[in-house]
Formats: sequence, C-alpha cells, structure tokens
Amino acid sequence: MQAEICAALANPIRLRILDILSQGERTNSELLEILAIPKPNLSQHLSVLKDAGIITSRKEGLFQYVSVAIPQVKDACSIIRGVLFERLSARDRMTRELKRELAIRTDGKRKS
Repeated sequence: MQAEICAALANPIRLRILDILSQGERTNSELLEILAIPKPNLSQHLSVLKDAGIITSRKEGLFQYVSVAIPQVKDACSIIRGVLFERLSARDRMTRELKRELAIRTDGKRKS
C-alpha cells in the first residue's frame, strides 16, 4: 500500500491535482480547465489516485466531484513542495555563483 501511494504521488500532474484538491472539492470539468490537459489524461491520473485510495469521487447530477480522501496527503504534499522548493533554490544559487565565476574568468581573459 505504501509503495502504491508513493508511486501515485511520483508524478507532477498528480501532485498538482492534489494541490488543487487540497483547497476543496472540484468537478472534473474544473480540473480540466485549471490543468489544461486532455480529458483522457486527467481520467488516467484520477484513476491512479483513486486506486491508491488518495482521492474519492461522487456523482451529483451531471457532475463528477473529486476530493482528497486522506487528509494527511495534504500535509505530505506540503512537505514535498517544501523539499522541492529548497532544492530548486539551492540549484538557483549554484547557477548564479557559476555564472559569476564564469564572468570573472571571462573578464580576466579579456584584460590579458
């Protein structure tokens, strides 16, 4: 079960879906509009999340409503987002430092 949940969370679109659903229940149509992905792709992602027990859905009239079934998933997504933000920030700092070093070296060669 743990592996199934982790596998379901190992996709950026599914993480985005969970981020949206962490703000409240949405219809499939709303998710399609927000994510701007083809309907078959959304259906596949929702199926993976539902099979893992992460989301639940209910039908009301013509609309299919989707929501988070496991409240702790919201916390897990928040932690994952924080880790990714830290890693991207560190990568950005390294990129800026490398660009500065390259600029210094390039300027030094031009002056010679």
